[in-house]
Amino acid sequence: MRHGLEQLAGERTRGQLELAQRLRHSRRQRTLRRARRMEDKAERQLIRAWRRAAELRARIDSPGG
Repeated sequence: MRHGLEQLAGERTRGQLELAQRLRHSRRQRTLRRARRMEDKAERQLIRAWRRAAELRARIDSPGG
């Protein structure tokens, strides 16, 4: 009887560890996706700023600007 309980407890612990690993993986993936989205957004903002700066320079450099 004692052996059966130990085995059951071991299986439950192993199951909990596997679940924890899956959750960690899931959280890590979600964090990576969020970081990529933030990176993409920052890149788009930077490109917009560069274009705007180029437009302003062109106006300043143009005659009558």
